[in-house]
Amino acid sequence: MQNVINYRKKNRHVKAFAFLSAFVFFVLLTVLYFFVLFHDIASDKERFTYAARNQAEHIITKIDCVMSRGGTLKIMAQDHDSDTSWFDKVAEDLYTSVQRETGLTLKNFAIAPAGVVSNVYPLKGNQQLIGFDFLDTSLVGNIEAKEAYEKNATILTNPFRLIQGGTGIAGRSSVMLRNNGSETFWGLVTVTVDFDDLMNVIGLDHLHGMGVDYALSYIDADGNVQYMRGIRNLEGSKVKTTFRVRNLLWQLELKPADGWFSVWNVAMSIFLITILSFFAGIIAFMMLRLQDCNEILLNMSITDALTGCYNRRAYEERILELSSKKIHEDFVYVSADLNGLKHVNDTYGHSAGDELISGAKLCLQSGFGHYGDVFRIGGDEFVALIYAKEKSLPEILENVNSVIRNWKGRCIDSLSLSIGCASHQEYPDLTVQELCKIADKKMYAAKKEFYQKKNSRS
Repeated sequence: MQNVINYRKKNRHVKAFAFLSAFVFFVLLTVLYFFVLFHDIASDKERFTYAARNQAEHIITKIDCVMSRGGTLKIMAQDHDSDTSWFDKVAEDLYTSVQRETGLTLKNFAIAPAGVVSNVYPLKGNQQLIGFDFLDTSLVGNIEAKEAYEKNATILTNPFRLIQGGTGIAGRSSVMLRNNGSETFWGLVTVTVDFDDLMNVIGLDHLHGMGVDYALSYIDADGNVQYMRGIRNLEGSKVKTTFRVRNLLWQLELKPADGWFSVWNVAMSIFLITILSFFAGIIAFMMLRLQDCNEILLNMSITDALTGCYNRRAYEERILELSSKKIHEDFVYVSADLNGLKHVNDTYGHSAGDELISGAKLCLQSGFGHYGDVFRIGGDEFVALIYAKEKSLPEILENVNSVIRNWKGRCIDSLSLSIGCASHQEYPDLTVQELCKIADKKMYAAKKEFYQKKNSRS
């Protein structure tokens, strides 16, 4: 019954260990998976950040290339004072060069003496601009013109609605004339870019075809983000780059259209990790059960089936082990033999004989078990290999004999054992095998004395 209880306890422990193994395997694989996943996400964000910066540089380059033409117009206006006859020819050349170098079709070039537009190129589609007063801040797009005049600089506008239709980005440059060491305001030159055409040339909308969402915005003087192009209020985790286009502050946000990772892929990965962890637990369980089976088989091979003590094979292995090294100073070889086993078998049957053998083992184990191991090496032969001081040996033997005297079985009322001992302390120069022979001689002497006394009584 105790063996069944021990087996059940051990089986519970094996199952618990297998479950723990599966759980640890699951945790390790999950941590490793998310480590790789987050590393990939970080790499993707780094690539998207690089792409955003590259696009920002592309925008800056395009706009700078166009606005530099305003500098040419400014120089021409300064060189010709109030004469504007040069404008159409120069503006046409600049218009063509912009198209050739950037792919952009400009909305217009314009000059505005005293802030009022007198000439515009191309005139077609821009007739409404003639006579337009850039210094009238009540009109759309004129705040930057006023700023250019006041700062004597080139000021860019963020995208705004043009009076001739469409959306544009304009550069306003103040033209100052030098006369006798002083400067007087001549007027303004402007360059206006069609915003939609600029976006098409830059190719931001192509990002959608590549599975990338974007949002292009500018930050106004109050620090508010104003949407310009892409997806308004782009949500979720994204990368962002903020860049200056001359006096303007813009920002570009990018993110994968389907997110940085697939929820479906994560769910499938966790499912596969769970399956693998389950099999890992099964393998751990099978390995432990196999180890238990090996231990059981090993114990069976060295255990006496009737008594449960060590058998002759275990005894011979122990003797070889002891013979290969120096004998411990407290080593004692004990030889024991059942008296009257044949008589009990013949008179009461082999079940009674088996009870007698098991009783002998219990008595020897009770007396010698605290000091060493008990072996059954034959039908009625036992050996105990113990470690005890020479002076304590008589007391140990008396305890064994006391247990023997008090033993009582179901079929047999008593048992008798003949015991012989040989200690290393008594025979320090002898080997284990020689101690065995001396213990056997003492045991046979005790057995002879037992039968002599028995015969004399009968």
